[in-house]
Amino acid sequence: MTTDDVWGITVSEPILVVDLGTSGTRAALVDGDQITLVKEPGGGPTWPSAICLDDAGPVVGNAAELLKRTLPRRYIEGPRRALDAQASMRLDDREISGVDLLILFVTVLRAEAARLLGQPPQRLSLTVPADYQPGDSRRDLMIAIGEAAGFTDVELLPDAVAAALDPNVSDNLPAGALVLVCDLGTNWTVGLVQVYGSHTTLLSQRGNAAGHHIDAQLISDLRERAQDWLEPLLVAPGDPGLRAYYEMIDFIRQLKHQLSGGGEEVVDHLTALSPPHRLTRDRLTAIVTPALHWLVESCHALVGEQNLTLADVAAVVLAGGGARLQMVVPAMLDGLGFRDGTTAHPLRRSGEPELAVLRGAARYAAGAAARVIPAERPRWQIEPLTWDIPGGVGRLQHWLVAEGAPFAAGEPVARIRTAEDQVFDLTVARSGTLVAHRSAAGQLVGRVMVAGAARDRGGMPPDAPNRRLHLESRGFWQLHADRQLLVECTRAPSVRLRSLLDGAVLGDFRPEVGIDPTTRGRVFLDPDGRFCLVGWDADGWFSVWEVETGKLNTRFRDPGGPFKVLVDETGWRLATEGGSRGVGLRRRAATTLWDLRTGSRLERLTDENWRRQHPGFAELSARDGFGTTVTSPDGQLRAGTSQVPNGSPVVFLHDTATDQELFRLRGSAGHQGRVGFSTDSRCLLVNWESEERSLVDVYDV
Repeated sequence: MTTDDVWGITVSEPILVVDLGTSGTRAALVDGDQITLVKEPGGGPTWPSAICLDDAGPVVGNAAELLKRTLPRRYIEGPRRALDAQASMRLDDREISGVDLLILFVTVLRAEAARLLGQPPQRLSLTVPADYQPGDSRRDLMIAIGEAAGFTDVELLPDAVAAALDPNVSDNLPAGALVLVCDLGTNWTVGLVQVYGSHTTLLSQRGNAAGHHIDAQLISDLRERAQDWLEPLLVAPGDPGLRAYYEMIDFIRQLKHQLSGGGEEVVDHLTALSPPHRLTRDRLTAIVTPALHWLVESCHALVGEQNLTLADVAAVVLAGGGARLQMVVPAMLDGLGFRDGTTAHPLRRSGEPELAVLRGAARYAAGAAARVIPAERPRWQIEPLTWDIPGGVGRLQHWLVAEGAPFAAGEPVARIRTAEDQVFDLTVARSGTLVAHRSAAGQLVGRVMVAGAARDRGGMPPDAPNRRLHLESRGFWQLHADRQLLVECTRAPSVRLRSLLDGAVLGDFRPEVGIDPTTRGRVFLDPDGRFCLVGWDADGWFSVWEVETGKLNTRFRDPGGPFKVLVDETGWRLATEGGSRGVGLRRRAATTLWDLRTGSRLERLTDENWRRQHPGFAELSARDGFGTTVTSPDGQLRAGTSQVPNGSPVVFLHDTATDQELFRLRGSAGHQGRVGFSTDSRCLLVNWESEERSLVDVYDV
C-alpha cells in the first residue's frame, strides 16, 4: 500500500498503527509514503487477539492459538475485554490485569515492526472503540499501555473515524461529508462521522454486543442439539473441559464464516467422531435479524439526533468481519430506503471489511507531518502586553478594562494578588484597545502574564499587514459563502476546497467522465444550496455536476460556440452569448437561455438589453464572498479596489469608524482585483485575476 496525495505531506518518522480488536488485531507500519502490513511471522494480516504463557514466556496470536489445546489454562482470548471491564483475567494460577496483558501483546507487535524496519518504532497510533470518549479513564490506560511497550509517543483514534477514512470506500467524499460507519466486529458500533481530512471527527455513536450475542446463540443451538455427547465433554474437570470449550467456540465461528461466503447451509463435525452439525442460512438470518434491526434503527437515530436526514449522509460504510454476512447488505438497503441494483445508494463495503479500520488509521497516520500547530503569527497592529508578576506567581483578581474597550496611557487594565497577598494594578505605558484577555478572573498566573492590545492608530503610518498565504491557479478562485474555505476551480476543470489557514486541500472533486482539454468551468450554488460545477468546451458542450456527490446532473450542447456564459442561480438558468443573427449592419449577438435542471433550451434572444427582462444572470456566483467593496463581518474594516491611470489595480483597507486608510496594495497591470474577509474578520483576502492566472493573497488584519 502507498499513501495518496489527499493529505499533502507524508509522515516524517515511522509510526506503528494498531487496530487492537476484541477477537482480532491488525497492524501496519507507516514509513514515509509506504504502508506495510505487519503480518504474523509466516501468517496473514490478522493476529488473533490471544495470549498464552508457556514455560519460555508469553506468546501471542496464532502461536497462542496453537498452544491453547495443550495449555488451555494458560490461554486467554480478547485481553481488551478485561480493559473494558477494568478487571483482571486468570492465567493458570495467576491473576493478570488487562493492562499487563495488552502490554505483552503490543510489545510483541513492536518487536515484529522493528524486525521489518531495522529499528524499533518510537511512535504508536492505536484505534479505540467509539465509546472511549474524551475523559474516559480507559483512554489513559491505552496510552499507558503504549508507553510501557516502549513507545515515546502514543496517539488514539476512534475506530469509527478510521473506518470513515478507509481509502477503499471514502474516495471522492467532499470536505465536510457526513458518513455513517457500521463497524460489525465482536461488538457492533454505529458512528456518525464528519470527514475533514486529518480533522475528521466523531459526532455521535451507539454500541451493542451484537457479534458476541450472535456467537452465543449459535453455541446455544449446538449445545441443545448435541447435548447428549457435548455436555459431558464441557463439564469434564481440568484441562479437557476447558479444551472442549475452546474447540466449540472455534467450530461455531468456522461454520459462520463458511456460510458468510455463500450457500444455503454448511455441515461439519466438531470432532472426527462427533455427529454432523448443520447450520442453515435461514437459521443464521433469524439469529442475526434482531441485531440488524438495531443497526438500522441506530442509523436513523444518530442522524435524527443531529436534526438531519439520510439524504444528508454521503456514505454508509460497512466495516468489520460481520460485514461479510450475506444478509447485512440487503437488510441495510431495505431498512435505510436505498435502491438495490443501482449506483444511487451510498452503501459502501470494501472487499476486506475487517481491514477497513486499519487502512483508514494508516491513512490518518500517513498525514501526521501535516498535523502541526504553528506558533501564532504577530497580528497586524496588535502587540502583546506582558507584566512580570512579583514573587513569580499570583492570582488575577479581575479585569478593569473589558475586551474590545479602549484604555488611556497609564490607566490600570487589571488587578492581581501576589502569593504574599499584596494587590497590584497592571498598567500600560501608551494608549490602545484591549483586544484579548489571555487569562480569566480568579485564575493563577505565572511569572509573566500576557494579554493582547491594539496600538492606537492615531498618527500611525499605513504599514502593510503580514501576508500569511499566497496561492496561484490557472483557473479562478471563489470565497465560500461561509467565508471559511477557498474554492479553487481549475481549467481542467476540477474543484478543490482549501483551508484559509494554510491552503491545505480539504476536498478535491474531479469529474469522472472524459473532459475535453478546452473545457472551462465555474462553481455556482443551485437553488437548493448545493455546489455545482458548470463546465463548457469550445464546441459548446455544457455539463453540470454536483460537487458533493460527483453526480452528472445534465449535459447539453449549444452549437453556437459561446464566448460568454452567465448563470442565474435563483432560477437555475444559463445564458450563452454566442453567434449572431441578421445581415450586415443589422447583425446582432444572439443569447440563448437554458434550463440547468433539464438541459432544455428555454428561449433565444437577440435584444441587446435582454438582461433587463431577465435579471439575476452573472458570470460569477452571486454568493461568492469576493467583491469589489466589502465590509468585515465585525463591521470594523472596509476593503475595496480601484484602478489607477496606468491600468494597475489598487486594494485599500479603511477603518470604518474613522474612514482612515490603514494601508493599500498595488497589483500588476492586466489584473483585476477583488477582496473578501474571513468569517472571524481576522484575515483579508485579495484575489488578483488575469487571463493567464488567478492569485489569492491572505493577510492577517
